[in-house]
Formats: sequence, structure tokens, C-alpha cells
Amino acid sequence: MLPRMMIETSVVIPSYRRPADLARAIDSVLAQERVTAPFEILVVDNDPDGSAKPVVQAKAGNDRVLVRYVHEPRPGISHARNTGVEHAAGRYLAFLDDDEEADPHWLAHFFDTLERFGADAVVGPVLPRFPDGVAIDAFRRRVYTRDARMPTGAQLLRWNIGNSIFDKARCFVDAEPFLPRLGRTGGEDTVFLRQLTRRGRTMVWCGEAIAWESVPPDRLDADYLLRRAFRGAQTATFVCTTVRPREWGRALRLMGGGCAQVALYGPPALAMKAIHHKSWLPVMAKAAAGLGKLLWHPSLHLRMYR
Repeated sequence: MLPRMMIETSVVIPSYRRPADLARAIDSVLAQERVTAPFEILVVDNDPDGSAKPVVQAKAGNDRVLVRYVHEPRPGISHARNTGVEHAAGRYLAFLDDDEEADPHWLAHFFDTLERFGADAVVGPVLPRFPDGVAIDAFRRRVYTRDARMPTGAQLLRWNIGNSIFDKARCFVDAEPFLPRLGRTGGEDTVFLRQLTRRGRTMVWCGEAIAWESVPPDRLDADYLLRRAFRGAQTATFVCTTVRPREWGRALRLMGGGCAQVALYGPPALAMKAIHHKSWLPVMAKAAAGLGKLLWHPSLHLRMYR
């Protein structure tokens, strides 16, 4: 086993009570190909009961990749991410969610993009894997497909962090890069990435660095999808009021668009739902997103994380 000081990349996997998913995520990183520099896997267990520890111990016998465990009992995804940054040994820091599996050439594509474009951060697509035997409509497939559909190397100003890699020294300069107050609601990664680009750091797209997200059945329910649409839109406006300097003009434009969405899509969505029209949910989601753009204040944020 190589000493920690020789590790070039730390793959950080925050986890909360998903042992089977976590095992698959770790296996997908252990199976990386075309990676010559040493890397480690750092699992940050956000369960106060430490439920991820047996999974990590079972994977830690690998003689090629260091697999480490860190316990972060304070609740919230922000604490888990911040602890991962603090304990990561590598020059580069990659994030993978515990319900995701990385493509075998995931890290290799990230490294190639970092080198080719001189980027400080690279993000990639997250594509869904739905439960077997469940009929998936176009709306649900679209909701869970996070793909910028841009050429590799294209510069981005906003995205999310579930599938990403960073130059640690250039990108993580604050003691708590992810706001703890957003740990239960989400949006901490959106704020961080927007602040990163505002500081002049370069974030680019890599369409080949694919991660696959396992979508459980309960996240296909209409109620959950509407809450997701509402919360995502809350984040879009909230970020404008949090970054420095604040983007009040963009916030006002989002709120104006939200008003239009509620007025335009709300009434027909209610009517379509009343008559059980099969297309009511996508229309209602647009209305919910419009409402989220208006009701963006932190006191109104939905808690999406346990």
C-alpha cells in the first residue's frame, strides 16, 4: 500500500444508510481503468450509528487502492462534504454520491479533461438507472438525467457536485466550503460551485465522465417529484442572494419568471389532475418550480436530506 503522501486523487463518497448502494459505488471506483497515478477512496459516513463502517471494512483489503472510513455524525450533507475535504489526502478531490456508480474510465476522462483544458474543476453527466420492471415515462427520465449536452471542455458557471473533480488547493480555500445551514435542505453544492466560478476558477464539462444513479421507487412518486421541482427552483433563486457579490438582478428575473409559471401552468395542471389526465404531472411540476422561485427564503426551504 502506498503511503498517503503519494496519493494524487481522493474520491470522496458521502454516505447515509445505503449499504448496498455504497458497496456498488466503491466497487465502481475500484474498477477504474487507465489510471496510473495512485488514488484513494474516502467514505464519509453521515449516519450517527456508523452503518457504513462494515461496508468499508469489507472493501479495505484491496491491495491496489487505499479505502478509508471517516465518521461524521453531525447531520447534513454539508458536514459530510466538508469532512471529506478536510480528510482527503490527494491533490485532486473527486466527489461521487453513494447511490452512483462510475463508468470504468471515469477518472481517466476527468484527468484528461483537467490536463487538456487547464481547468480547476470538471463535472460530468449523471444518468439514471431505474428499478427493473417499472414503466418510466419521458418526464421521469428527463428529471433524473443530468446532462449539459455540451462539448467536452465547454465552460460552465453553474452545476451540481454529484459527479465532479477539483484541484483541491485552488478550489477549497474556506474552512467550511459547503454551508452547514444548507446541510438538511440541499443546495450547498450549487452555492459552492457558483461562488467558485465567481472567484475566477474555471469549471468545464466532460461528457465522457459518466456516473449512473440508482433511482429507488419512492423517488418516482408524484409527491416527491413535485417537492424536488419546488426545492430545485428555490435553490436557483436562493443562490443569487447568497453568493458575493449578490446577483439581485438575476433573482428578480427568476421571481418574475416564477410568477409567470404559476399563472400559466397552475390552473391547467389542477384541471388536468382533476380529470386524471396522464400529462398532469409535468405541467404541475412547472407550476411547482415557479412557486419555488418565489418562495426561496431559507425559512421556507424543504428538507430533502436526512
